[in-house]
Amino acid sequence: MRALRVNAIELLRQPGATREVSVSADGATLGVVHDRLDGEISAALTLESMNDGIIVTGEVRAPWATSCRRCLKDITGVAVAEVDERYQVEPTDADAYALEGNEIHLAPLVREIALLELDDEQLCAPDCAGLCPLCGVDRNTTQCDCDTTVTDDRWAALDGLVLDD
Repeated sequence: MRALRVNAIELLRQPGATREVSVSADGATLGVVHDRLDGEISAALTLESMNDGIIVTGEVRAPWATSCRRCLKDITGVAVAEVDERYQVEPTDADAYALEGNEIHLAPLVREIALLELDDEQLCAPDCAGLCPLCGVDRNTTQCDCDTTVTDDRWAALDGLVLDD
């Protein structure tokens, strides 16, 4: 993807110079293969030249569609991740990406961020009650009378124990 390859030489010649990169692409173009991805991945990034490298800031957005992990209701949304990375000619920072030749390749960065965000488990609501483990009813809409108290059978022998005070 040509839009995610930026000429680093131009930026490094002028410390303080900035360049905006905005791109939208489908997952296959970026190498993002994920069953939750539900549309194009977009990136809005700002590249700022420093004396020892280039700082990349902005955000990556990836639409997703999945099932709630508690009640299995179909849900959709957009995963948004903030980007704050550094590219250096001679990486002195352990977290810095290395400049490859005369270009910055932003596609691996966008791919990595999108995949990490898409792996988050999603809920339909923060207080989702989920399904009853016994009868399977959706506890968000229906109340059931099932006894779902958790017991540990390893301690069952002590249930009849009576202590003298």
